Amino acid sequence: MKKAGRIKSWKADNGYGFIDVHADVKDVFFHVTAVQTRSVQPKPGDRVSFELVKGKDGRMQALNIAIVGAPKSTAGADANWLPALIGLVALAVMVGGALGGFLPRQVGIVSLLASILAFLAYKVDKTRASRNTWRISEATLHLFALCGDWPGALAAQYLLRHKNRKQEFHVTFWSTVALNSGAIVLWRTLASA
Repeated sequence: MKKAGRIKSWKADNGYGFIDVHADVKDVFFHVTAVQTRSVQPKPGDRVSFELVKGKDGRMQALNIAIVGAPKSTAGADANWLPALIGLVALAVMVGGALGGFLPRQVGIVSLLASILAFLAYKVDKTRASRNTWRISEATLHLFALCGDWPGALAAQYLLRHKNRKQEFHVTFWSTVALNSGAIVLWRTLASA
């Protein structure tokens, strides 16, 4: 059953807030992943409609939040294609470098397969987040990126709109990209010496 209320507080850096439902119920927690349209950032005072469900911690929380007056989201409309394109180009460079003999074939094969697995891991984690079930840890996602699947992870972050707003996650993610790329460059430098 749909409920109505107003956003009482919103912490954009952390991606969560609370909704005042004007009833005997305490303020209701919500996460950014529960907002249906990402084209409008939630802010205190926004009127919303939502479903009230019990979270895995036993507390009530809001899901399927619609901000009143926000445009309806169409599938993929909020996706940012530029980072996904950058990830695809980086993957093509790695695979092309492996096919051209500049990098070992294993780098191309591992990057391609790992990127596919990374995309699927992000998709699974997003699905689990929406169902409020056990999640893939951020450390595991970062470990994947460190091992060479960062092009697929980058594409997934923006095409699936998952983990693309959390600043701390991105700092660590780009650090793993730099370490992975640095390791490939170092290996290539040592191999040609």
